Amino acid sequence: MLKPKKSIEKMTGYFVPMYEKDWDIKIDSNENNYGPSPNVIDKLSKCNYKNISFYPFYGELSQKIADFNNVKIDNIKVTNGADEAIQAIIQTYLETGESLLTLDISFEMPVIYAQIQGGNIIKVPFKEKWKFPLDDFITELKEQKENIKIIYLASPNNPTGNLIEETDLNIILENSKDKVVLIDETYANYAGKSYKKYIEKYNNIFIVRSFSKDFALAGMRLGYIISNTENIINLKKVVSPFSVNSYAMLAGISALEDVEYFEKIRAEINESKIELKTFLESLNAIVYDSYANFLLVDFKNKADFVYNKLKNANISVKLFKKGSLLENHLRITIPTKEGITRIKEALKIKPSLVFDMDGVLIDARNSYRAAIEKTYEHYTGKAISQKEIQDAKNLGGLNNDWDLTKYLLEKSGFTTSYDDIVNVFQEIYWKDGQGLINKETALFNTELLSDLAKNYNLSIFTGRLKAEAIFALEKFNATNYFYPIITTDDIPQGMGKPNPYGLKVIKDMTIGDNYTYFGDTTDDILAAKSAGYKAIGVLPPQDKSQELIDLLKNKGADNTINSITDINTILEKKNEAVC
Repeated sequence: MLKPKKSIEKMTGYFVPMYEKDWDIKIDSNENNYGPSPNVIDKLSKCNYKNISFYPFYGELSQKIADFNNVKIDNIKVTNGADEAIQAIIQTYLETGESLLTLDISFEMPVIYAQIQGGNIIKVPFKEKWKFPLDDFITELKEQKENIKIIYLASPNNPTGNLIEETDLNIILENSKDKVVLIDETYANYAGKSYKKYIEKYNNIFIVRSFSKDFALAGMRLGYIISNTENIINLKKVVSPFSVNSYAMLAGISALEDVEYFEKIRAEINESKIELKTFLESLNAIVYDSYANFLLVDFKNKADFVYNKLKNANISVKLFKKGSLLENHLRITIPTKEGITRIKEALKIKPSLVFDMDGVLIDARNSYRAAIEKTYEHYTGKAISQKEIQDAKNLGGLNNDWDLTKYLLEKSGFTTSYDDIVNVFQEIYWKDGQGLINKETALFNTELLSDLAKNYNLSIFTGRLKAEAIFALEKFNATNYFYPIITTDDIPQGMGKPNPYGLKVIKDMTIGDNYTYFGDTTDDILAAKSAGYKAIGVLPPQDKSQELIDLLKNKGADNTINSITDINTILEKKNEAVC
C-alpha cells in the first residue's frame, strides 16, 4: 500500500460530512444565518461566460479589502478562505522540526497545517475559563525560544468567544520579534476590535480574515491576509495564482459595496445574542461572554439532553466531545429571531414521563419470561408456571431477571453459580440479537409517543442491558422519542431497583418538572417514591389482577392503568386537577 509522508500518516485530519442534512436551522458551524447582502445575489445572477471561461483579476477586490481595512493594497493577499491564508503562512515560514505555539482550545486547522509541514505543536492549556493564560504562554516562549517559529492566536477565539486583550498581545509581541505572529480575526468584525494597526509597527504580524462569518459568504470560500509588503510578496510565491474563483471575487466586491447591510445584520445578531443568552441562563446553563457570532454554553450533565432536544426539533448545534475542558459544552451560532423562537420552544420546560420497559412498553412474555422458564428448566428439568414467576416478582427485590431466576432455582433446591445462570439466560434471551428477544412485541404505538413528546419529556429507566434496550426500541422505531435511556449498564452494582439511583440520574440529566415513573412491579413503585417521582402502576400483559393493583397501591402507587395505551386517562386527570 502506498503510504503518505510520515508527518501525514501520524496525524488526525479534519473531516467534514459529504452530504447536506436537511436541518431546519443549522447553527453548528458559525455560518451567518441571515445570508449575504441582496446585492451579492443580484451581482452573481448577472454573471456571463467571461466569469467562467477566463481567469480572474483580483485588483478591484484587493483594493476594496484594503479600503475596508484602511491599509494599502500592497498589504493584502486574497485567499481561498481563511483556511488557505493560514496554510500559506505556515507553508511559507515553518521548517520541519520547528514548532507552532497555540492554545489547547482553539481553531484546529493551524495545528493540522503545521503537522503536514513536519512541525511540532505546543499547546498552552486554559487554567481559567476562558481567560487567556498569558503567564504560561510567555513561559513557553522563553523556554522553547529556539524551537518556536509560529504563534497562532485567534481573536475572538473559536470556540470560546473571548478576545485577546491588547495588553496581553503587546507582551507576547515584545517576546516574539523573531517569530511569525499569526492573528486569526475571522470573527473580528463582530467584536469591533482588530489588531491590523500593528502591521505598521511589527514586520512579523499576519492578520487573517474571512468573508464567511460576517458577510455570509462561507460557501464562496473567500479570505485574505493583511501584512507588510515584503511578507505579502513572499506569500504570493506560495499561494496558487488563481485560487479564488471569479464568483467568490465578485461576491466579495459586492459585499464590500454594501457594508451597511452587514452593519444592520451585526446589530441584529448582537441583539439576538443577548436574548438567547438570557434564555439559556434561565435554564441554569453557564453562558460565556462572546465577542463572536456564537455562544459557548456549559450545560453540565444536561448537555446531551439539550443536544437531543434540539436535534429532534431539527436544529443542529455543536456538541463537544467528552474528556476535555469543553465536555458538556454546546457552541450555538446566533440564529435569526425565528430561530431563537424555535430554540425556546424546543427547550421549553415540560413535565417528564419516565418508563420501565418490560411489561410497560414491551411485552416480554415470550422473551424475558420465556428465558426464565427455559433457564429454570435447563437446570431442573422441570417446567415453572407464569404464576410462580409473577408471585416471585411481586415479592420485590427481584427486579433483575437473573436474580429472579437464581431465586427460583434456589427455592426449588438447585444451587449453581450466578455467572453460569447469566450465561445460560443470555444465550437463550439475547444470543447476539438472535435469541428470544426477537419474539417481543410493542405495547405502544409510535403515534402515542409522538403525541406525548409534544407536551412531555420522555425517558426510560429499565433493568435491561443497554444493547437489549436499544435493540427493542430500534425494532419498533421508538429510539428517538426517549432521552436519556438509563439501563443496568449505567447503574453501579447493587444500586438497581428498588434503589432510586437510576431515576435520580434522569432528574440530574434533564430539564423538566413533575417527574412521573411508569412501572409494573413493586420495585418500580418503591424506586419512584424514593426518587420523589409520582408513581403509576402499569399492569403487565401477564397479570391484570385486582391483587396486583392492590399490591402496587399498597407500595405507594399514585394510580394504576391497565395498559400504557391508557396513559392519557391519567394525564388528563392530572391536567384537570391542575386546572
